[in-house]
This record gives sequence, C-alpha cells and structure tokens, in this order.
Amino acid sequence: MSGIIHIAGLVVHVGTLLRQRCGWCGAVLIDEDLSRVMVMTSDGREPSVPTWEVGSLVAIDGAASWTVDHNDGDQLPANACAQLDPAVTL
Repeated sequence: MSGIIHIAGLVVHVGTLLRQRCGWCGAVLIDEDLSRVMVMTSDGREPSVPTWEVGSLVAIDGAASWTVDHNDGDQLPANACAQLDPAVTL
C-alpha cells in the first residue's frame, strides 16, 4: 500500500466552511465550502457532505482516500503519520 495513513480528527463547521484534519499530524483530510456544494435531499433535510468517523484510519494516496481496517490493540501500520519522526509532523 502506498500513500500515508492518518487518524481522522474532529469535524469543524464554521458558517459554510467544513474542515476535517488528522487528529495526530493536522493534515487536512476534508476541506469544503458548503455554499459551493450541491447535494439534493428528497426528504427536506439539510444537505451535508460525508466525513470520516473520528478516530478511523484514513489512507490518502493522491486524490484517492479510503478507510483502513484496524483493531484497537494492533500497532499502527508502518505508513501511518503517527509512525513518522515527530519533527516531520509538527
């Protein structure tokens, strides 16, 4: 597997802006201006965009992203940002 694995942090919603960062290194996982996103809902609910579940492992490789299966007791994968030298992720 290539790319890097991040730990999904909190989703922050300010006005029409929505951002989700890695809870460990702060890398941006999702960055959306909701005023520029069109989502149709048939039941009248407020439109939303999908976000990662907080604490889930998210692999990022270029424009592709996906969740990675992980048991809480398992070590993080070698390509996880938490395995990098702390000086790189500050």
